[in-house]
Amino acid sequence: MSINICYGMAMDKPDRERIIIDAALKVFSRKGYADTRMADIAREAEMSYGLVYHYFENKEKLFDAIVEEWWTGFFNKLEVLKKSLQPTDEKLIGIIRYLLCVYANEPNQISLFITEVSRGFVYHAHSKGRDKFNGLFALCEEIILEGQTNGFLRSDIQARYLTYVFLGAIDTFLSVMILGEETLTPGREKRIIDGIIQVFLHGAAKG
Repeated sequence: MSINICYGMAMDKPDRERIIIDAALKVFSRKGYADTRMADIAREAEMSYGLVYHYFENKEKLFDAIVEEWWTGFFNKLEVLKKSLQPTDEKLIGIIRYLLCVYANEPNQISLFITEVSRGFVYHAHSKGRDKFNGLFALCEEIILEGQTNGFLRSDIQARYLTYVFLGAIDTFLSVMILGEETLTPGREKRIIDGIIQVFLHGAAKG
């Protein structure tokens, strides 16, 4: 299975490469990147050590392939939302719904993103990793800025700060769900979306 099920794209990777990537995703999520060995991935994939190396020369390349797949799916979804004619709140809901869809279909992908990418010092230490996050913030900021321009969102707070607040709220929810290994039911999904959107748009103050 691929996170692109949430975006609506079919993956076109060779079967063995796909199996290796899926196996690595499980092992990275379970053991953490630092403690994972290529032998662990080969065992999970039920392949020989040499065959795994035929497709990926080391675990760094394999990790990069997984993370690149994540970013491709996420950026594609953000571009579609940004260019759509939907109102701002529906675009923001679309971002939350996409990430919850990934959680429901590929919790290991979200787990890896939260633990090794979003909070991973090694990942952020490289310019490529920082560039990806800057790209994420920029795309979301464009949606926020559009909402400010059309009068839907308040303009006395910089779009960049609102972007941090919005994405931070989603990140927190996903982190708690991953740590608790929580199941995402339709009802829970609706409550999460409503909670994030309502507090983001109207604040937590009563009245």
